[in-house]
Amino acid sequence: SATQAATRHRLLDAARELASEGGYEAAGMRAVATRAGVSAPTAYLYFSSKDHLLVDVLVELVGQTTETLAARPRRGKSAVERALATLRRAVRNVEKEPNLYVAMTRAYIAGSPEVAHARAALESSTRTWIDLALGDSDVGNRAAIVRILEDVLFANMVGLVTGGRAPTDIADELELAARTVLRRR
Repeated sequence: SATQAATRHRLLDAARELASEGGYEAAGMRAVATRAGVSAPTAYLYFSSKDHLLVDVLVELVGQTTETLAARPRRGKSAVERALATLRRAVRNVEKEPNLYVAMTRAYIAGSPEVAHARAALESSTRTWIDLALGDSDVGNRAAIVRILEDVLFANMVGLVTGGRAPTDIADELELAARTVLRRR
């Protein structure tokens, strides 16, 4: 119903706000429910855990990024230039809201069963970003290149969670990987 959709959206917005402000710890279910103006039991009707909630925020944001990239694909002289521009656009929000992205990634990599539903959506989105960047360029083994760039992105997001990477490092690492795998293309 419209009321249920509005409640779900308020919970997602509240989780996003709290995680942006204070990270993973700040986005507890009770705090999210309070911020959204609902009871904690109501919040649990929509999301089985904090991880479930944060991963659904991630799915929503990744979907928005995919729509933005698809609506305005980068043009460039080479596959490398397009890949760099597209991937930098895709990870720009990580630099803007690092607490939020650390919280969402932490929830995702926890691997709890209630986030399994998001795996396919998240993986297909990052593949779509890379595919958009490459366009119709002949880049050799496209599937391998997409997989490598996807893995570099994921590894750097995990590094962000563990403190091994700064938000600004992610785009630079993707650039290094893209230049390496797309060399002479």
